[in-house]
Amino acid sequence: MADEEEVEVVEEKKGGLVKILLFVTIALLLIIISVGATLFLSGFFDPKPVVVDEEGNLVTQDIDGEDAEEEEVDPNAPKPLIKMSKETPEGQKFDQLYNELDRGFTINLAGSKKFVQFSMGFMTHYDQRIVDFVYKHEMAIRSAIIMEVSSHQQDQLVTVADKQKLADSLKTRMNQVLTGYEDFGGIEEVFFTEFVIQ
Repeated sequence: MADEEEVEVVEEKKGGLVKILLFVTIALLLIIISVGATLFLSGFFDPKPVVVDEEGNLVTQDIDGEDAEEEEVDPNAPKPLIKMSKETPEGQKFDQLYNELDRGFTINLAGSKKFVQFSMGFMTHYDQRIVDFVYKHEMAIRSAIIMEVSSHQQDQLVTVADKQKLADSLKTRMNQVLTGYEDFGGIEEVFFTEFVIQ
């Protein structure tokens, strides 16, 4: 009888050890599967692009797609502004990035009791940094716009050509402000989304 009790105790211990090994194996298997799936979905196993220069020579690239032979770049140096482009059958065409200023303007006109109310937006062919620059220096840009518009009289803002001339001068003033603070303008066009003289 004592031998039977010892056999049962030994068998129970073996069963517990098997269960622990089974759980550990399943846990490790789940971890391996999740790591593999994450690497697969993140593109880790995608083939590296092959780049050939104009002469047909293979150009080696590092992970970021940069030429491996290039000099090290200062990470604090500003990145160059890039015109956003898309290829079309007719050739290269640049994307436009439109943005409207958040608040409109109400400005007294020169030599009159009348005022002009307008809202405006702008377009750039450059990246989001131009929009960020405009909002970063919005106070200076708004001041330049107010100074420019307040120098006009009512009869200088009557026709469509007059308004286009004003839009061109506002573009110039905005680019002057951006060039003064960021060493680059980048505003291609200015648009009025509302324009009323009262």
